[in-house]
Amino acid sequence: MSDATSTYVVTGGTSGLGLECARALAATPGARVVVTGRTLERTAEVAAGLGAHPMRLDLASLASVHRFADELAAELAAGGLPPLRGLVCNAGLQVIGDSRTQDGFETTFGVNHLGHLALVKRLVDLFEAPARIVLVASGTHDPARPTATPSPLDDAGADELAFPPADPGEPAVRAGLRRYATSKLANVRTTYALSRRMAGRGITVNAFDPGLMPGTGLARDAGPVARLLWRTVARALVVLPPVHTTRTSGANLARLLTAPELAGVSGGYFVGRRPAGSSLASYQVEAGEALYRDSLRLISAVPAGSAPSGGAAVPLDDPERPDTSVRG
Repeated sequence: MSDATSTYVVTGGTSGLGLECARALAATPGARVVVTGRTLERTAEVAAGLGAHPMRLDLASLASVHRFADELAAELAAGGLPPLRGLVCNAGLQVIGDSRTQDGFETTFGVNHLGHLALVKRLVDLFEAPARIVLVASGTHDPARPTATPSPLDDAGADELAFPPADPGEPAVRAGLRRYATSKLANVRTTYALSRRMAGRGITVNAFDPGLMPGTGLARDAGPVARLLWRTVARALVVLPPVHTTRTSGANLARLLTAPELAGVSGGYFVGRRPAGSSLASYQVEAGEALYRDSLRLISAVPAGSAPSGGAAVPLDDPERPDTSVRG
């Protein structure tokens, strides 16, 4: 698209919220959308329907994250894509039972949190200001909200979350729900940590809570009864105020990337279209900094698989000064 002026990357853009966000962004004048998915064939099929650019990305593999970043950097440098001005960290899952990523991390934490942080770490120096990053969160991260989800492990460190015991000591479904809520708390804490570091670089970072969205793929690992209810009965709940369709939530998410009135707004938590407060635990700066620092350590300990183009990835942290801004 010769008239495109901005590239927006949407992770997990082949279905659900990510697809609807990509659809809304693709309809925005001047936008070129990069849709990512775990299989290129499916991603290309979806992207063709949107007029978007497909790229393969599996957040359960840090090697895949590095390859994606290298390929995107090459396309941006060659002029195949307009300047990178937006990233939507949307892809996510909820796993029941013991499951590990290709790098050995617990899958829910590894994909929802570590994979996205690794992606931001590799892409941050490719952004052209003004730019925006949005991390998709969830109300399940806040025990004060009536989500019927177990409270997240708000005092657990990155190592404990990345390498939990195989037996969590509670029923598998409940443990899976708790891991999901905990990964979303990590997303919110990471939003605030990144926002502190991006100050002065012209890059804003916000968190987005889409609300309850029946019909998404989050319940795919649940039992057959739960999956049936999620596909049928729960979909009828969209007539209630707290429940939203993926189309509505996708448009609200895209708005955070493009709305002129939100230029310069950073470190916020949005529920739909309105700013709101996140959980009390999410504002604990010391805990957020520890999670952020230790997560980067876990990511850096995994071999990249191939040397990043142009040298090492841009550091997002100084271990001695965790509150310093990003250095180019």
